[in-house]
Amino acid sequence: MTRIKRSGAKETFSVSVSPAAKRLLKRAAERRFGGNVSALVEAIAVEADRRDALDWLVENSPPVSDAELAALVAEAQTRAGRPKTSARSRKRAA
Repeated sequence: MTRIKRSGAKETFSVSVSPAAKRLLKRAAERRFGGNVSALVEAIAVEADRRDALDWLVENSPPVSDAELAALVAEAQTRAGRPKTSARSRKRAA
């Protein structure tokens, strides 16, 4: 498989990992990024930042009552069972 090249500015730095971790990284890069370990590391960094933001949101949000949580779960279940429609098809139906 051909390696995927990333566009834009790049910086090079060194990371020390165990041989087992190196094999895991190479396998994951092969599966998702055409063997480009740098692209995998970048994706891991973006995901870590996303998770940090989610953790902050959960830690700093006001508490949710049992009734509010039940209402949220019920709404999510209703939306999950609803077929996805585009704005165009909703306009036609109106």
